[in-house]
Parts: sequence; C-alpha cells; structure tokens
Amino acid sequence: MTREASNPFEIAWARLADEPPSTETRLRALELDHSTPWGQVTLAIDSDDVRHLLVPVLSTTRFRAGLDGPGLTLRRRFLEDATSHTTYADLSCPRPELAYLFDELCTDVLRTLPGREKQPLKAVYQVIDRWQALFERPAGRMEQQVAAGLFAELRVLRRLLQTDASAHRTWTGPTGRHHDFTGGAVDIEVKATTLAAGYVTEIHGLEQLETAPATTLLLAWFRLVAEGEEGRGVSLQVLADECLELADDEQAMRSRLAQVGYLPGVVRENDVRAFTTSEERWYLVDETFPRMTRAQLGAAGVDERVKDANYTIDLVAEVPSNEEEVAKHLSGWSAQA
Repeated sequence: MTREASNPFEIAWARLADEPPSTETRLRALELDHSTPWGQVTLAIDSDDVRHLLVPVLSTTRFRAGLDGPGLTLRRRFLEDATSHTTYADLSCPRPELAYLFDELCTDVLRTLPGREKQPLKAVYQVIDRWQALFERPAGRMEQQVAAGLFAELRVLRRLLQTDASAHRTWTGPTGRHHDFTGGAVDIEVKATTLAAGYVTEIHGLEQLETAPATTLLLAWFRLVAEGEEGRGVSLQVLADECLELADDEQAMRSRLAQVGYLPGVVRENDVRAFTTSEERWYLVDETFPRMTRAQLGAAGVDERVKDANYTIDLVAEVPSNEEEVAKHLSGWSAQA
C-alpha cells in the first residue's frame, strides 16, 4: 500500500478545500457511500477549514454531554435544502495538527457503522471512546528523561523499519504493553539514561523483563548526551521524520507518536531536543540476567498478595551481545506475527 492510498480522505478534503463557502455558516460537503435510515454520511469543511464528519441520526436523538474538548467535539447539527431537513451527529476536530488522527477516527466510524445503521450515534460513541484520549492529550513540553526514552525507542524503531516498513505496528510501548516492541519470536525492551556514568537501570513492574513462552527478550540500553540548539546530535523531530518516511503507513506511525504525547511540528521545545548516542548496548534477557519476575517471586515463596514491584538493576557486570549476535536475534523478529 502506498502512503497516499493509506488515507482514503485525502482527495476528498483537498476537493472540499478548493470550494470556498458562499457564507460564513455554510459547509462545503461531500456525501460518502455510507448511509443510515436518515441520510448519507457526509464529509464537510467549514469556513475556518475545520473538518467535520456528519452522521445522520433520528431528529429526537439525545446526545451525550461533555464532548466539547479542544481536540474533538460532538454536536447536533441541522442541515436543510429544498427537499429535506436532516439531523446529524457532527464530529469535528478544531486542531489542524491532529487532522491525521481525525482521518483515522473517520475511518473507524465508517468501519463500525455497518450493522448499526439504525443506532448510528451508538456507533459514533464507541469510536469516540476508543479515540478521545488521543485527541485530548495536551501537546505540552516533554521532560528530558521522557524525551530521551522516546529518542531511544525511535532509534530502535528506525533500525527495524530499515528492514520492514511495517515495523511501527510492533511498537507496542505506547499502547501500554509490557515490552516496547513485540514482534514474532522476539520482544524488545528499551532503556535510556542521560547520566554520564553508571549502568543502573530502573525496571517498572514484574512483567517488564518477563519472557513469554517461545519468545526471546532483548534489552536495548542507550546512554544519551543531551545537546543544545547548536546543531549537535540528532533532534527528536529529525529522528521521528526519518521513521515516518520509512513507515508504510504514516498515519498509523503518527498515531503511535501521539500516544506518547509527541506531535511533530507542534511544540518547538520538543522538536529541537537533540541527543548524541554515546553508548549503545543490547542484552539477551535469559535465566542468568538480573531481574525479578512474578514466577520467581512465587518460587521464592513471596506472599501472593504482593502484586507488583519496581526495582533497579546494575548492568555494570553484564556482558552485552555483540552486533552479530544482535542481528541474529533480530532475524527472528517480524512485524507480521
């Protein structure tokens, strides 16, 4: 699939944008090949170039309160012409930098609607509940350690994308999975430090270094040097743009970035954060690797009421894998698994 084909709305939005509205309140609208008993689902752009998805509903439908955030709004809208008067559930996205997310939300609505045409607002709510957190996440300044962690994960992702353009699908850290990358027979956990010395690493939870059956777990560890704005190092935006260029689905890649709170091009302080990688180590997490897992606690007789724990490990004495060994392990990695 080409990047252009991955966004079915791109041509429609461009067509609507080329049609100036005749009044401030009039929408430029394009009916889609989806309908409910009350009319056609419609894409629209208003006089402020805000994008809308209009889903026809019964005129007496009651709307849920509180869906009026800065990133995503849902309102009742009435439109009429010479022959009809239609009530719509009007989804819109006032933030232009989130247009790519709004397109994915629209796709999800159209995917959810079949079979629910008589309850279209219910279908819309189901989609909103899946997506709202992404739209409402504030695009604020990232703390240095958060930015460093993201930089390290993007370093790993870029390496994976260079051999598989679908690798962003296995970047599961932003979705809340225990490991940052989950692909076939190999999982990858990524750690980064900006400290000048030492190998002490914090582990978050008993599952973070736990291996699934028949799965190899690698720990990718980076020592990063935070640079200023003098052109040294690689900026977060440059690295993110490289990953976006390599990925076969740019919208899906942008969604992953949004899930970790990074919107390229929105907050300059985030975009220009730059790092130099002074050290990169990869470790095979096996039975000899220092870690705590739920199975180990059970075998040691630890009270089962102890449900979780954060802890630190010192990697100073651990021998990292060489590049040949890392490449061999990653040969079992797959975005298609």
